[in-house]
Amino acid sequence: MTSIDLELACFWTALVGYSLATAMAMYDLVFRRPPRRLLLAVMLVAWLLHTAAIGARWERLGHLPFINTFEMLSANVWGLMGAVVFAYWLLPRLRTVASLLLPVVMLITAWMLLIPKQDSMLPATYYTVWLYIHIGFIKLFLGSAFVALGIAGVILLRSAGLGANRFARLPHDRALDATAYRCMALALVFDTLGIVSGSIWAQDAWGRYWSWDPLEVWSLVTWLSIGLMLHVRATFRPPVQANALLVVATFVIAFFTFFGIPFVSETLHKGQI
Repeated sequence: MTSIDLELACFWTALVGYSLATAMAMYDLVFRRPPRRLLLAVMLVAWLLHTAAIGARWERLGHLPFINTFEMLSANVWGLMGAVVFAYWLLPRLRTVASLLLPVVMLITAWMLLIPKQDSMLPATYYTVWLYIHIGFIKLFLGSAFVALGIAGVILLRSAGLGANRFARLPHDRALDATAYRCMALALVFDTLGIVSGSIWAQDAWGRYWSWDPLEVWSLVTWLSIGLMLHVRATFRPPVQANALLVVATFVIAFFTFFGIPFVSETLHKGQI
């Protein structure tokens, strides 16, 4: 089996696994008969196969395959799915939240499949260890914020009277709000480290820490929005529903930053190659 055959086999099998996991999570939500150990196993195996596909592509291309639009979406699906798997294992009382997060992953996956699977070329300025550190912290940031989004979604659905019985097994809203707050605080830490490591990379690559390109500007907006959300919650103690709305709004900004700006720019940092 060639490297590209291995890559495609792992990639498509992983997508089948993600689809199966989503169906199982929805079955858990609707019928409240959770095949939870099996679901965790399916998600983990599918995620590991996706990891193998990215690894095979990395070996074939000779560089980190996070460069073009398809690769960025694949990496983001991989990162978000990894966050779901980790949260599903670490927070057993919140496992029903996966039924809200997995459909979002599948929507991004559908978007990814519309993109041509072209091979990428790595610019000379990307040959630095700081690229890997920067991307790693950003993936951890998005994963933490994604888990908080799912928890906020449960709070908002309950307050709207939608699916209250189906989410009855979850902790009360105040406990969910506290967990979402911790996830967003962790997201702020990872986002800060991502911005700092990105600045160090920029200094190595282009001789300046900051250049105010669109992605950098929106990264700053995202960082400020997270800090503002955490400050409002800690200082003014708004109702849990208001906190949940702030989490959703903050994630929407982050989504636009990392799923919007890179796909309307010609490169990760337009004009900085």
